[in-house]
Amino acid sequence: MRLPRQYPSGSRSVAAKLLWIVFGIVVVMVFFTRRVLVSLRAGGWNQAIDEPVYQWVLVHQVPWAHWLATLFHYWGSTPGMTLTMALITVALCWWQRNLWPLATTVVTSLGSVLCTIVLKAQLLVVRPGGVPGGVAPPETFSFPSGHTLNAAALIGISAYLAIVLGWRRYARWIGIGAGIFVVCMGLSRIYLGHHWVSDVVVGLTIGVGWAAVVAILHFNYVPRPASLTGPEQRRTR
Repeated sequence: MRLPRQYPSGSRSVAAKLLWIVFGIVVVMVFFTRRVLVSLRAGGWNQAIDEPVYQWVLVHQVPWAHWLATLFHYWGSTPGMTLTMALITVALCWWQRNLWPLATTVVTSLGSVLCTIVLKAQLLVVRPGGVPGGVAPPETFSFPSGHTLNAAALIGISAYLAIVLGWRRYARWIGIGAGIFVVCMGLSRIYLGHHWVSDVVVGLTIGVGWAAVVAILHFNYVPRPASLTGPEQRRTR
């Protein structure tokens, strides 16, 4: 398997539209994150949402829900997501007989991990204290939720690749499955007391936004198989 060397030709107008779309997504991500941070520093979001939700989960620990949240905790960890994405990426590369799914996944992963590391190091938000009998929270800072951000970005781009590279007939189910997985990942972080609601909401926003940026770039600049670029497919675009 090898990477095709030639990119599809495009026009300046198409490239300009693409850049504006990407720019718009990034602006929305930055603006929303900034608004949450302003609210957190003023104490509004923390008092109205974060603390009350954390107090609620402390007294509403149900065995089956706790077990499920713990499962997602380990699934969303570095080893768990690495294994998951390795299996998905190998399957997509084998299906397409090229390495573009791998390249796209690597770019998505690097961007999401970089966002997580930089924001945690810069904002220094302290985590909640976990829940009784649960897995101890990591010793890193809280904002944003790395589990949620990376799951949204990586599972989101995987769902996009699966749909655009040959599984369009199952697009609805793939989208629903990916959405359920990411939402459950975020809820598990709150339920285990490892993250505040604000951590998860911003992590979800950035993860989905970054996946959208990579998907837009992939769709417009990465060659697709002939079966996906024929007259019938062009008429449906």
